[in-house]
Parts: sequence; C-alpha cells; structure tokens
Amino acid sequence: MVVTEQSGETEASTLRQEQAALQEQNRLLRAEVIALRQQAHYHRTQHQRAVQRAQELGAQVDVLKAKVAELQQRLFGRKSERACRAAASDAAGESGIGRRARGQQPGSAGHGRKLRKNLPVVETVLDLCEQQKRCPLCGLAWESFAGPHTSEQIEWEVRLFRRRTIRPKYRRPSGCHCQPQRPDIISAPLAPALIPKGILAPSFLSEVLLLKFLYHVPLERIRAMVRSAGLELSIGTLCGALEKLTPLFEPLYEAIQAQSRQAPLCLMDETRWEVFVEEPNKGSHRWWLWVVVTHQTRLYVVAPSRSAAVPKAYFGYEPAEARCRYEPIVVVDRYKAYAFLKELLQLAYCWAHVRRDFLQLRLGGQEDQLWADSWIDRIAKLYELNERRLTLAKSQNGPESLPAPFVELEPERMRSSGYAQADEALHQALGEMAQQSAQELAQNQPSRLRRKVLDSLQTHWPGLTLFADHPQIPMDNNGAERAIRPGALGRKNYYGSASRWSAQLLAMMLTLLQTLVLHNVNPRTYLTAYLQACAFNGSKVPEQLEGWLPWNLIGHDAAGVEYSSVVNSRARAP
Repeated sequence: MVVTEQSGETEASTLRQEQAALQEQNRLLRAEVIALRQQAHYHRTQHQRAVQRAQELGAQVDVLKAKVAELQQRLFGRKSERACRAAASDAAGESGIGRRARGQQPGSAGHGRKLRKNLPVVETVLDLCEQQKRCPLCGLAWESFAGPHTSEQIEWEVRLFRRRTIRPKYRRPSGCHCQPQRPDIISAPLAPALIPKGILAPSFLSEVLLLKFLYHVPLERIRAMVRSAGLELSIGTLCGALEKLTPLFEPLYEAIQAQSRQAPLCLMDETRWEVFVEEPNKGSHRWWLWVVVTHQTRLYVVAPSRSAAVPKAYFGYEPAEARCRYEPIVVVDRYKAYAFLKELLQLAYCWAHVRRDFLQLRLGGQEDQLWADSWIDRIAKLYELNERRLTLAKSQNGPESLPAPFVELEPERMRSSGYAQADEALHQALGEMAQQSAQELAQNQPSRLRRKVLDSLQTHWPGLTLFADHPQIPMDNNGAERAIRPGALGRKNYYGSASRWSAQLLAMMLTLLQTLVLHNVNPRTYLTAYLQACAFNGSKVPEQLEGWLPWNLIGHDAAGVEYSSVVNSRARAP
C-alpha cells in the first residue's frame, strides 16, 4: 500500500515536471514566434521599401533612357520628323509600300526649259569666213537660207570698276564783267555721295548688305570675294561704312514695326544670338533674336534677355493698368515668357510642339511607342480635319493674297452645309481627344513621362483649341520657326555680332529684307535705289518714306525690276 502511494507521488511529480517543461517550451516557442513575426514584419517593410525604390529607379531609368535617345536623335538621327518616324516604322518591320518617292517620278512628263524673258539679251553672231561661204570647186557663193540657228546660255559676270567723275572747269572770259558775285571758275556740281568722302558706292554697299544679311556670308568671305575681283578692302573700311548706314534704315524699321503692331494675328518665336559686348549684370554674351510674323511683315528684335520684357515692350504692356494697347491673337510655343499674355490677349499654342512631346516619348520602349503613335495619329487627324475645313472656307476669287500660314476666308462659304459638317467633325475629334486624355489620367495610372505629357496637354488645352473657333489661326507656330531660320543660318556662319550697332543693323536688315521677299520685291534693286535716294537727299533718309515701304511698292513685275513712278522719282530727285 505504501509502495503504491510512493509510486503515485513519483508519477505526479514527473507529470508536474513534464508539464513545467512543456510550459517553458511553449513560452520559448511563443517568444520565438513573436520574434519571427517581428522579423517578418521588418523584412516585409524592407521589401516594400525596396520595391518602391526599384520603381522609382525604374522611372528614373526610363527618363534617362528617353533623354539619351533624344540626345542621340539630335546628334546622329534624321532631322526631319517625318523621315524619323518613317525610319522607325521600317525598323519596326512596317511596310514601306505606299510612300511616294521624292523628286520627279519616273515616266512623268517634264516641264520643259523655262524662258528667262526678264534677263537682258547680248547677241553674239558666229558666222563663216568668206572662203567657207563659197564652193571650193566652182567658186559660187552659198545663198542665205531661212532663219539662223539660235541657242542661248546664261552668263554671270561679276565686275568691279572705279567710276571716275570728270567735271570740266570753265574760266570767265576776258572782258566779261557781268555778275561779279559769280566765281571766275565754274564747273558742274559734285555728284551726291552716300557717305561723304567715302569710296564705296550705293551699288557696292547694297551688294554687301545682301551678301551679309540675306545670304549670310561673313564679312571676311566678302573681302575674299572682292579681293579675287581685284580690290583689296580693309575690314575697318567695310565696318565703318556699315555703321554709317545704320541710321538710314531706322525709320524703315520703325515703320515696319508700327505696321506689325496693327495686325490682328501674329506668330512669335525666339532663338539665341551672340553679341560680344560687355553688359552690366550679365555674365555671358548670349543675347536673343526674336521674330514677329504677320501677314504683311517680318519683324526681328535683338534683345539681351529671353524674358517677358521683350513681348511686353512689343505689345505695349502697361503695368500700371495691367493691359496692352491692343489685343491681337498671338500664336506661340509653351515658353514661360508668354504666360503673362494669357490674361491680356488671346494666346494660341502650337500643336507641333505637342506632337514633338509624343515623338520624344516614342523613343522609349515598345509599349511607349505604341501609346505615343496612337496620340500622333490623333493629332494627324486634327490637321487633316482642319485642312478640310479651310479648303471649304478659302476664298476662290483668284490666288490667295495672304502668305502662308495665313489664310483668307470667305464668309459666304463658311455658311455652307459642307463647312458646317467639317467644323462639327473637327470639334468632335477635339472632344474625343480631351475625353481620352482625362480617362488615361484618371484610370490607367500612367507612368511619370506619360503623365507629364498629358498634364501639359490639359494645362494648355484652352490655347490649343482656340483655332477651332477661329479658323484663321494656324494650328502650329511653324511660320515663326521658318522666319527665325535666317538668324540660325547667320549664327552658324559668322557666330553673332561684335557690337551693339551691328546687332541693331542685323535686326533692321533682316526685317527689311525678309519683308521685301514676302512682297516679291527685288531686294537688290530696292536697296540700290533707296541708298541712291539717301545720297541725293544729303546722306539722309528720304522725306517721303511712305513710297519706300514694301507693301506700298506697286507696279513692279515679278522680278521687282520696275518700281512705281513714285519710287523712281524719289531715287532720281536731288
């Protein structure tokens, strides 16, 4: 009995020990589970941070890849957007069938040789000698038969010469005592000179101005050209003559600027220009060349900054009243300097710059390329619908009087049913594009680059759609970019201007020459006649300047050789 009780106590003690061991083990396991859970939570948090960081780095990689692709495209790629996209389509395996080859097509009829009837004719007769015009056997003379053979070639003769003016002198005859106030020796009056005591005639200076500012030839190359023709001309003489010509073109520049400010629609753009002078509070020589394009003028402005001060000065912005003196419609790109005009003018933005955003984005991966191509096709559809609408509204009474990109619309045609349908289709396409942009921003969670492009599209949407309600507004700013090209060519050929007066002369001559070309006026004939008129007026601007404005030059032919009687009288009058 005693043994049984002792064994029972032993088993109970053993069970209590096992139970205590199990509790201790359970406690340890619980502690281990808690530690593992803490570690799991820590590692889960670290994993989330790593995934988020990887996504950020991936977005940065995409941005850098797009930037590298853009820089490679600028440096090594094709310059034409159309050619660039065609090359990308070929690389992607798309068929090139259906694209028209450049140039004249094989098998098409030619246009024949043009007759240059505006050029003077210098005839040269090539005849046989008397012996060749007789039969060597019988000696009879050959008879003249029908008309001669005639052929033409165009010659280009460059000739420099010295025009020596000789004025005979006459002495009072002996025994003549009439008019004692008259000098004893008389001669013809001295011919007027454009630059007093200068050696360069108006025709020479007009040729220098054309070479420099219309054909963008550096002055050193002009000196080499005249040197090859036999004239050694110093750079000081040439620059001094150009500096003295600057005041003669200021009134013309101001008149063109005043005419430009009256236009109801204009386009603006700017590009860098170097002026190698020291300016206070300016650490570089970078200036800016601005252009304002209207249907009658091409105005250029050289300014030391790219800030809003330039458009403020042009539009007559008055800070006290926060308004402009007039309110035209302005087509610009998305540069911040034009932002202040939103509250004052109707600001239309450029669709070509929006299209470039998608062209740059398509340089990324295949998914971005497909997405960007869909938007590029939508923009192409807008151009097509707008062109169809303008075709139905353009005036049909003869050729257009306005240069591209400006159009002359006929109100009667705009009230037709065909125009109304085309206008409705354009507005519908714009509405679908706005809806598509809003849906992609709200639902698809676009990448950083896509969101940036779509946000910019929505921000500038009111200015981008202004052309829909005003058909005379061009969809892009390409007209201003084409007009700024002479500045880019000059920057490439002779880098910039070495002084303030040189930069001002550049703006004046680009304004005058490009406006003359716009009105189909021959710049060479105009400059020579104008400088001669200044010489006859005592090296001053002609008093009646209206007849010299490009839009007032009437009665000249296509080559601009014959001016109106008003202009010719101005050129001949002393």
